[in-house]
Amino acid sequence: MSSSVTVLLEAHRNGDESAFNQLATILYPELKRMARRRAAGGAGTGATTLVNETFVKLLSGGDIETADRRQFFALAATIMRQVIIDEIRYITANKRARDDVTLVNTVIGDDSHEKAEFLLQVDEMLGIVEQENERLARVFECRYFAGLTTAETAEALDVSERSVERAWSAARSRIAELIDESNA
Repeated sequence: MSSSVTVLLEAHRNGDESAFNQLATILYPELKRMARRRAAGGAGTGATTLVNETFVKLLSGGDIETADRRQFFALAATIMRQVIIDEIRYITANKRARDDVTLVNTVIGDDSHEKAEFLLQVDEMLGIVEQENERLARVFECRYFAGLTTAETAEALDVSERSVERAWSAARSRIAELIDESNA
């Protein structure tokens, strides 16, 4: 299947409109599984909405600048992060404008629920980590925002599972440290 995704991505880049529909048919179930893991057990962006918004962003961005399945899922993780953060910003802006809007609780990490403001803070600190160490940021983005497993993250970023585990641990520690510093 990986080679067919690569062929379809190339066909799409070369102007074959039907290639994107074929890609969607192949990749949608995988994106849906990612989104379900991300949204499992909590309120906030539902899996279907997250996948649909991800596809809208992929389409509105023009050409999909990925050469293969691996790069596609790394890009999808980045876009899922953007969709989640955009939704929270929209909700928080509406909450400030209207008293009757309830702020959505968002699933953070392994089965714990935190306020949406915390997720915005995580996103802000991830921006700092991106400047310090791009790999840590991409691993965190894949695991945290897209709900990818260690193996899926390793495939998406073309690194070993052990590298993902080390980077995941380091990224979580660094973001926690940055949050502690900002709250001090």
